[in-house]
Amino acid sequence: MDIKEAGLCEGISEVIVTTQSASGVPNAAPIGILSREDNYFVSLYRGSQTISNVLEAKKLAANVTEDAVLFVNAAFEILSSDYYSLFHGFHVLKEANSWILFECECVEERVESFLFQIVPIAVEINMMRVRAINRGLNAVIEAAVLATRYDIIETESEKEELTSMIARYADIVDKCGGQREKEAMRSLTDKI
Repeated sequence: MDIKEAGLCEGISEVIVTTQSASGVPNAAPIGILSREDNYFVSLYRGSQTISNVLEAKKLAANVTEDAVLFVNAAFEILSSDYYSLFHGFHVLKEANSWILFECECVEERVESFLFQIVPIAVEINMMRVRAINRGLNAVIEAAVLATRYDIIETESEKEELTSMIARYADIVDKCGGQREKEAMRSLTDKI
């Protein structure tokens, strides 16, 4: 089981995590997985469907993809059942390059979040792709992370600063991104 071949590397890898409730209802959300010396962690925030599902099922799946539109859709929409398939009886995204199924153990409960150590139990590589770094894709991911914080920011000045930062990332996408990244950025700016 080679996690690195499946796409996770040391540091924080941005993936779309799929979870499911005890009754099997799936959910998808972009999450960063922290990797340090073959140990893996996620920080999940209170009040999210992701944390509710992980507390119930004690599992999550990392879906490794470079599809910018899928990242934005997972951040701001409830994905339909058409997006999912099953891997070891667990919901994953059909179009992901790879899936890594993890068991989750809470190691720290914080005021706003829980820290979980996650242990891989199954890996599937669907598509081996070699792709150069695309600044447009990276800008979409950064903008999506910022945009998910928009509703929790309280002051107008903070919202203006966040909007300005997202606009700078949109400029990078416009200059460096392909059609898929540009589509994702348009979708993201429409949602905030």
